[in-house]
Amino acid sequence: MALVRRWVRRARRRDAARGAAAVEFALVGVILVLIVFGILQYGLYFDDSLNANHGVRETARMSVVGKTTPGCGTPGWPAISCTVESMVDRAPADTYVKLSAPDGWARGNLLQVCVLVRSRGDFGMLPMPNGGFVRASLRMSIEEDTAKPAGTGTADAVPTGQSWAWCD
Repeated sequence: MALVRRWVRRARRRDAARGAAAVEFALVGVILVLIVFGILQYGLYFDDSLNANHGVRETARMSVVGKTTPGCGTPGWPAISCTVESMVDRAPADTYVKLSAPDGWARGNLLQVCVLVRSRGDFGMLPMPNGGFVRASLRMSIEEDTAKPAGTGTADAVPTGQSWAWCD
């Protein structure tokens, strides 16, 4: 009889230890899941940021020397905008472009390229900078004025809660 009681006590202690481990894992597991998803979410955001910066830089460089991406039509603002969208490597619905040459398109004047891209990393678990939008802009001196776009620039309409104020 005493042997059975000892065995029952040991079994209860093991069950209590297992229950405590399960509770500890549940408490720590929630935090670990948030950390992992946070790393994924911000990692995708930073990847989109790098893609946007690279796309803006490449587009500006191609544009100031008078080149555009093949398949984007004749040189001009629409072709430059098309080049941005292809260089940023996002769907055109998620990419908003503002292009300007405030002093006109002439050698030595500045071309400004601004892009607003919806990040793929916005899972909704953590707050994202700029409402989940990545911003990139660059000013570069125009080197070739052979393909002169008409006017001083273009700007896409931006989604609700966003503006081009940061681009000026």
